[in-house]
Amino acid sequence: MSISAGDILFFNEYLFTDTGETKPHYALALLPQSATKYQSNLFCCVITSREPRVWGMLLLSKRYPCFSKDSYSCFNRKDLVPAAGLSENLDTLKIGDRKKAFKILKKSLYVIKDTLGDDAFMRAVIIREWKKTISAWGK
Repeated sequence: MSISAGDILFFNEYLFTDTGETKPHYALALLPQSATKYQSNLFCCVITSREPRVWGMLLLSKRYPCFSKDSYSCFNRKDLVPAAGLSENLDTLKIGDRKKAFKILKKSLYVIKDTLGDDAFMRAVIIREWKKTISAWGK
């Protein structure tokens, strides 16, 4: 299974970087699998049904039938998740949501201080990959 930036994923075992806890969870892929395959990990942000105070984006259940109710991608909760825990690739963001997500993601990379976001190379790779996927979908 090939994972692209903007794919909606479900993990049987999602590793939360902040707590070290592992449990089933939804996530949004922030990088394609090819960018992290050397580590056998996927760089994702959490998708939850609770609206975040900041850095979130609404994913309507009527647009994304993989969700039973409206959900939110939380760009302030980024994790490097082992690919072995991945269960399935459920959907991918529609082009309008992809563009909106990219704007929020780009801002969050420069504002939120975490180990991954502080890495200038990682930020550049994320921005490049999202630009590629948006231009490919825009055609």
